[in-house]
Amino acid sequence: MKWFALILIVVFAAVIAAFVVLDRTADRSPEQPAVEENMPMILEEMVEQTHLQMTNVTTTLSWLVIGFAVFMQVIAWIAAVQKLGAVKKSGMGMEERFLQLDAIEIYFDLPLYFGLFGTVLSFILITLYPEAGLMFAYVSTALGILMAVILRLFFLTPYRQDLISRRKSVTGIS
Repeated sequence: MKWFALILIVVFAAVIAAFVVLDRTADRSPEQPAVEENMPMILEEMVEQTHLQMTNVTTTLSWLVIGFAVFMQVIAWIAAVQKLGAVKKSGMGMEERFLQLDAIEIYFDLPLYFGLFGTVLSFILITLYPEAGLMFAYVSTALGILMAVILRLFFLTPYRQDLISRRKSVTGIS
């Protein structure tokens, strides 16, 4: 579990560092030409160049936050599958395995929690870059729901059903 917390801290620090770098890049102004008396203060080329830079920053930021959401879901997936594998390999009795499954059920909800965490981060991001923040909220929430459903439907539930059928066959209950 320590490696899990360490990875999350490192990833969070990397995302914050990316925000700072992108924000500083967006604040840089292009070289300004010498001002003459008849020259307007804002040139059309400067406005177009600034707009293009902001579009590039927003696109890059969108992909970074989507990558962060996917990374968080991969971490949740690995944690859930590892815990389920440990229960399967434990060699304990069926009742103990049911108790262990109840104890590790939180790992199958991690994708939902990470999706909600991403949504909260997107509210912060929306204040700086609205398009990137909305993209992150949608992707993070959708991935969280999808991963939690897949983990439960294809990993946890089949194993529980297998344990139930084995318990019935051992005890002779119909």
